[in-house]
Amino acid sequence: MPAICELSWQCAGQIALFQLKMNFVRYYPIAGLAFVIFWVWKKGYFQRFKIQQAFPRSERIRYEILQSAVTLIVFTLIGVATFAARKAGYLPGEIYRDAGKYGGWPYMIFTIVAVTVWHETWFYWMHRLVHRKRLYKHIHLVHHKSINPTPLAAYNFHAIEAFLEGIYLVIFTCLVPTQFWVLMGHTFYAMIMNIWWHLGYEFFPAAWASHPILRWINTSTHHNMHHAKFDGNYSLYFNFWDRIMGTNFPDYEKHYAEVTARRRQERADAAAAV
Repeated sequence: MPAICELSWQCAGQIALFQLKMNFVRYYPIAGLAFVIFWVWKKGYFQRFKIQQAFPRSERIRYEILQSAVTLIVFTLIGVATFAARKAGYLPGEIYRDAGKYGGWPYMIFTIVAVTVWHETWFYWMHRLVHRKRLYKHIHLVHHKSINPTPLAAYNFHAIEAFLEGIYLVIFTCLVPTQFWVLMGHTFYAMIMNIWWHLGYEFFPAAWASHPILRWINTSTHHNMHHAKFDGNYSLYFNFWDRIMGTNFPDYEKHYAEVTARRRQERADAAAAV
């Protein structure tokens, strides 16, 4: 991160370059590596874990790669604009570096929990908003063209949706002072989970979606169903809002059981053939 500097075009340029590098260097190597391993190199080995058995066409994958760059640029612009506005005194809030400030680790742990809950809530209701007919066809359809998404679809958003996806952090840091590395850790975790939900493979245990505790944590199958069926399964990390609002697909747990049963059957068949 560039040293704290006076607000200037040079400073804004340094911040923009740092954020652009950070966004691109984090996203493409990780999403790309997941794609190469599961969708190219070892796709035969991992086929039994695949949620949708088919593979998308190459032009769809190229679109996901290119459109993700739009999202990364929008995220960068949000970061630079927020920095500039806060330095100029137009935005409240604080992103601080001293880990001992505000009571140290207990406060930092509180902000980790708070930003996760806030992100979950923001995402669910924003997601339902962009599924409204008029907004869907102009904005969210870009993401839903990936009916069988790859990891590279994680940031495949229309520019307006990318703005809606990223602005929750600006709101949070305006209201809650946040330590710099808590913020960096949260954005990295959010990116990893987004890639995971778009992986197209299910590795969680068979009883996960119906377990009394674990069912409150989402799965790759949960979000994959959203891409395949559109109007349902809107939540992000947790299955809280979908369950209390009744927006889970009714056959989610059944479908999850079918996906995991397929891999058990294929493993049993392979063992029997030896």
